Amino acid sequence: MMMFRKHYIFTVFVGLILMGCVPQPRFTSEPVEKSRNQTVSQEESRKAESPQHHQKKSKSKVDKAKMERIIGSFLGAPYKVGGETKAGFDCSGLVMQIYKKYAGFKLPHNTKKLYQLVKRVDKDDLVYGDLVFFSDGWFSVSHVGIYIGEGRFVHSMKGFGVIVSSLGEDYYKKRYRGARRVIP
Repeated sequence: MMMFRKHYIFTVFVGLILMGCVPQPRFTSEPVEKSRNQTVSQEESRKAESPQHHQKKSKSKVDKAKMERIIGSFLGAPYKVGGETKAGFDCSGLVMQIYKKYAGFKLPHNTKKLYQLVKRVDKDDLVYGDLVFFSDGWFSVSHVGIYIGEGRFVHSMKGFGVIVSSLGEDYYKKRYRGARRVIP
């Protein structure tokens, strides 16, 4: 009986570690095929930041056109546990590479460290380039993406790779844990 318990605890522990960045939504807003060549247009970004769309307290200091090009070059890349190249990304590896190419930042390849590292932002104050965090059903953060305006974010997810999803999807609404700003 004692051996069974140790084996069970070990199996659960290993399973939780391997889950890392693998939230499994019931659906995604945009399939990989559609997202592969899609980037957020400058007009959509301006609309998302306009006062009539949302009363924003902050404006993004991110060069959207530059970041859009970087994000666009990664859309459709496969998911890979621990990945940080176009051959495969996990969620924090994608964030790390986008900000490395964008501004030369060396962000950690770890969702929990990213969550603790940068400035907290209210959901109502999200701007282009903010990091959005999600849980796997528990409170602890286990998934990260980059907000791209109009309630959408780019992220890498097991089974889909690098895609664009909506914060409005039930799956993400329930698991949203907060946002952080890399570029104040």
